[in-house]
Amino acid sequence: MKTTPLFICLIIIALSFNSCEKDKSKRIEEIGYGTSFGMCVGYCLNELSISTDEVVFSKTKNGDKPEPKTCKEEITPAEVDALKKLVNTSEFVKLPKVIGCPDCADGGAEWVSLRLDGDLKTVKFDYGKAPNELKALVTKLRALKEEFKDCN
Repeated sequence: MKTTPLFICLIIIALSFNSCEKDKSKRIEEIGYGTSFGMCVGYCLNELSISTDEVVFSKTKNGDKPEPKTCKEEITPAEVDALKKLVNTSEFVKLPKVIGCPDCADGGAEWVSLRLDGDLKTVKFDYGKAPNELKALVTKLRALKEEFKDCN
């Protein structure tokens, strides 16, 4: 009879551990963002790569001579963390790789890529039409890209 209360306590403890939900969000190691316009003249491909302490911006011309340009700026860990908090990784991984018809009829394309626990996932969408799950992040990334408008 003495074992019954002990047995019931053990069952309750075991069930309480099983009911804990594990954090399914993945750790963001790097953020990428870009825009492209297939039928334009000049620097039509623009990309940002954001790591823990640096933002790298590159732009490339369309045509036979791409003449890439690259500029770099430091970024603080707090700024990177603020960007990371704008995306729910659980929702991001559920998004399809392509949304809409990016760069069809030269409407342009945008994309966000995240390196999550070593795996790279990119979501490409029509320029100016970020999916709801990415709108806040894309708004900040566009502003960050604008800081490089004088990159020569």
